[in-house]
Amino acid sequence: MDRHELNEMFDGLTPNPARERELLRKLLQDGARRNKPMKNWKRVVVGAAAAALLVTAAAAAVVPGLSQKLLDYLGIAPEDAQTVELLAPGAMAVDITKEDNGATLHVTQVLRDRTSIMVLADFTAPEGTSLRLGSTNPKVTYVSTGFSSKPGDFAFLDQNGEEIDGDSYAGDWKILEDDDPLDNHLSALFVSSNGELFMEKATSLRLPAGSLGYWDLDEDENFKFVEVYSGDWSVDVPLPKRDIGYAQHMDQVIGTLDDAALILKEVYISPMFLEIQLRREGGYDFGAPADDENEAAYGRWLSIGDNVQRITLTTGDGEVIPLEMSSFSGGSIAFEEKWSAHRLSRITDPARFQGGTLTLEWDFYNSDERGSVTISLDDLAPVEP
Repeated sequence: MDRHELNEMFDGLTPNPARERELLRKLLQDGARRNKPMKNWKRVVVGAAAAALLVTAAAAAVVPGLSQKLLDYLGIAPEDAQTVELLAPGAMAVDITKEDNGATLHVTQVLRDRTSIMVLADFTAPEGTSLRLGSTNPKVTYVSTGFSSKPGDFAFLDQNGEEIDGDSYAGDWKILEDDDPLDNHLSALFVSSNGELFMEKATSLRLPAGSLGYWDLDEDENFKFVEVYSGDWSVDVPLPKRDIGYAQHMDQVIGTLDDAALILKEVYISPMFLEIQLRREGGYDFGAPADDENEAAYGRWLSIGDNVQRITLTTGDGEVIPLEMSSFSGGSIAFEEKWSAHRLSRITDPARFQGGTLTLEWDFYNSDERGSVTISLDDLAPVEP
């Protein structure tokens, strides 16, 4: 399954606008500001998409402070010491071991920027155990593999070890390349994609690591989880404190839609990602009784991240750095704020974008409104000097 087909599959798991609107209205009636029960499907949909976008096959050298397995995953070439230096301040070596049912999970490294967290771990089962992960069904061209989890297994924690309440959690496991996929050992990467909220408040995360297995089709062609090795290796993992990105704060109106102002709040650029934060002011009260007009408006605001269809990011010396498709997003424009992250086509020093520009072009769903804006990045600065 190619990337386009994979995204279509994930899109099919997303509630339609009418269902989302009904969920929204219930939340507003209850006085809630965030939809935390949504964490389960977002963890699968958004996290798996982000993990798929990061996979590459380039080789890498052993670099002190950064695991070779992590460098391989990110596609960093052996001779690219400059790129390694960009990421190293956001990396942290850890040594956490959890044993269950005769098997061991050993967490060894964490890498983060504001938009994403990557946790590297090795899994070892008893000698003679085969950890084969994958479908034998010829109809299955893509199989999601990793450790199972249930609601509550994955959480961000504050300095007191208390779970942080807020935006939906998103994350999933990726099994890394293995020389012998049938032996008793494998390496895995947990990739979490979340907004600024957790990066500001969280000091650790509760890593979800239930039974090892993979998703496959059953006889009715419904996806099911196939357990390969049962157990629970969930652990709390500390997070690096250093943010390796650059940010530019602003409150600039970039357009209007349905009598509401669309405001660009902030641009964030790390060596790996561009993040755009948007805000809606005025316009429809989506908690009010529905009618045909504000139902259509809700659909437009719900899909606003998809409607910003063309993004051009240019360095200070005039080079355009291509972006991958939108890899994940969070918040809700109907709740007034939304953010979306886009992977840079190659790891780039964010300092290069100082004095550059960001151009957004949009074509709103079910609306005649189109527009574009170019933002100067003259004030882009390190988040942590």
